[in-house]
Amino acid sequence: MKRVLIAIFMLSGINLAYAQVVNGVDGDLNQAAPAEQVTDSMAASPAWDMEATFAVRDTCSLSMDLYFPKDECGKHPCVIFVYGGGFINNNQREAGVVKYCRRLADAGYVTAATNYRLGLKGIKNKGLLSMAKSLDNAVRLSTEDLFSAVQHLITFADEYNIDPSQIILVGSSAGAITVLQADYELGNGTALAAAMPEGFRFAGVISFSGAVFSNNGKCKWSVQPPAPTLFFHGTSDELVTYDKIQFFNMGFYGTKSLVERFEKFDYPYMCIRFNNRYHEVAAFMNTCFDQTLGFIQQFVRDKKNWQVDITVTDPDMDIAKPWAFSAKDIYGK
Repeated sequence: MKRVLIAIFMLSGINLAYAQVVNGVDGDLNQAAPAEQVTDSMAASPAWDMEATFAVRDTCSLSMDLYFPKDECGKHPCVIFVYGGGFINNNQREAGVVKYCRRLADAGYVTAATNYRLGLKGIKNKGLLSMAKSLDNAVRLSTEDLFSAVQHLITFADEYNIDPSQIILVGSSAGAITVLQADYELGNGTALAAAMPEGFRFAGVISFSGAVFSNNGKCKWSVQPPAPTLFFHGTSDELVTYDKIQFFNMGFYGTKSLVERFEKFDYPYMCIRFNNRYHEVAAFMNTCFDQTLGFIQQFVRDKKNWQVDITVTDPDMDIAKPWAFSAKDIYGK
């Protein structure tokens, strides 16, 4: 497979002035708090069309907010959005998330903003090994819950007018980790993915500042290849590593590392790297909306086997210093 560089097409629509969204909320990025610190910004009024409970756990019930296209005829592709919040905050109904999901529905996709258990809430860690174990647990919980959400949507595909062969995952930050992890577990036929229908594959995965947690060294997909994947990441991100963090066979593999594996095994992907940006890229859903739709059209619906790699650099931008923080700043030493 040849590496395809189509910067003009995929970059059309990016606002390089970066008058930006903060976890989806319009505003000046340089004056904003990090996404993981935005907890109570709610939409002015409910804009979702339906709320559905999809799982009952020991500690809580989990629900999703559904957004439907105006065109009710025929089956539609389905986008599942998984919010960010550091595995400690629920941003499912944050104003920018609602805006993003409504835009997807208006573009013709049944869209589900789904909840999950927050495995790091209230957790304080001492040392990197402790943090790694806590993160492993949090990712497993959120991934299990995402699979339950997918099962619900498949079960009610007729009622929701969903084409179950066209389910696309989108995630921001902790949600991006979750969607990448779900596709990774599915690609390796692990116990977490065992409840999914035989032969099921995601049609596409979109990650805004995500990574994969592996206990088996570098990422590899032994049962089926990963879905075509769109990666967005800031090259200076220290909260969700842009590169990788390894302890023997245990590792946290970010966009740079994952793209290297996609290239090695010839998997289709698109990567948009934001040079010198921090974790604010996790909040770029609405700014990069055109690129999201372009990826879905080209890689998911037209099934292009391309490898597209783009680096965005704006020499005139101010670096958003409030976003220059690490996991230690949030979860303790």
